[in-house]
Amino acid sequence: MDNFNGKMKDLFTPGSSCAKAAYGILFFLIGLLFIFVGFWKALLVLLFTLVGVFIGSGRSVKKTAADLINKVIPEKNQKVVYTQDDLEKVRKATEKNRGNAEKTETTKDETTEDAE
Repeated sequence: MDNFNGKMKDLFTPGSSCAKAAYGILFFLIGLLFIFVGFWKALLVLLFTLVGVFIGSGRSVKKTAADLINKVIPEKNQKVVYTQDDLEKVRKATEKNRGNAEKTETTKDETTEDAE
């Protein structure tokens, strides 16, 4: 079984020698699915397939299904805890967005002054 898993991992590792053919065949089949059954029905089939793969990849079907449901519909009144890394990322993103907004306003001001 480990040999099979290793071969499948090699087959779908981007950049490997077989990955181009494997991904080409995979997306060709997805394209055929869209053509023959329609867009929404194909999306439904793909959604059920992904749920099946997710549930099948776990050790216990009951626990994996419960985890999937908790990811989609989290428990009410669940306290969200942020780490310092999360807060730092938010601060950096906010500062970056403020800097971009200031640059945009400066450019708009210069453009309106030139037009006058």
